[in-house]
Amino acid sequence: MKAKILTSLFLISTLLLQSCISDLRSKSLKQEGLTTENELKGKEMLESAWKKQGYQNLSKHRVYTFHGNDTWKGMLGKVGNIWPQMKSELQFKYKIGTFDGQVQFLDGKRKGDISGLQNWNYYEIPNQQEPTFSEENKRITFGIAAIQYFTEMIDRIKNAPIISYAGEGELRGKKYDLVFCTWHTEEPTDEADQYIAWINKETGLMEFTQYTIRENYLKTPGYKMVYGGVEFGNFKMVEDVLIAHEHTVFTFDLKEKKKKNLHQLIISDFTFDAFESSELILDASIPMGGNFK
Repeated sequence: MKAKILTSLFLISTLLLQSCISDLRSKSLKQEGLTTENELKGKEMLESAWKKQGYQNLSKHRVYTFHGNDTWKGMLGKVGNIWPQMKSELQFKYKIGTFDGQVQFLDGKRKGDISGLQNWNYYEIPNQQEPTFSEENKRITFGIAAIQYFTEMIDRIKNAPIISYAGEGELRGKKYDLVFCTWHTEEPTDEADQYIAWINKETGLMEFTQYTIRENYLKTPGYKMVYGGVEFGNFKMVEDVLIAHEHTVFTFDLKEKKKKNLHQLIISDFTFDAFESSELILDASIPMGGNFK
């Protein structure tokens, strides 16, 4: 009898967790809803940060590549890690405004191997061998797309149909304007993620972004409640685009102490147009993708 009760309680709690969904809207946004004033204010702030970071120049380029060192930490890192090992040296290639991208493993047991996406079709290129489109590796697929999205984030969320000023925030002694971005509806939904851009009042840069993770590759109970945040740091100008060379990722809320991160990607040798975009087209019969998730 006791075992049946415990099983029932577990099933009930699992169902409750699965029915809950994270909601990043600020208290004022929940109470007041979208207003014309806040929509205009939010769009102006995001547009200003976009220009400040030079992303109006991104469209002048077609592709980019960079070297990355990604380090995952702790038990949560072991559960959530998207690569074959906790510390990875990687080379990325991306086509701007699509989800066509590749990661090459530069160390570990998969050294020399390449995994990639062509319009969300997953493929692998074993070291110096022929490419093969195969069953999706959900972790690596998520990783390739997520890192591209982080790199282009301000350019992508600026085009969200729902944008609103969401109040002010303070972190590590600095003050920020918060801008809410999403698609379809302001209410939380399975179909679209929500974002909160943290724009530094002094620098005008988007230094943090909070986000939901509706397409969670783990699919554990309560995965719809999961959200996180990324800190963008070590900004460097690359051909008139201010690129964050440090992505520090946190689980759930942003942290006062940077060291309490889930993982950190350190970027180097960021270069535009160093290869032909055709290198990311392995199968010409696959239709071209676009800027969507």
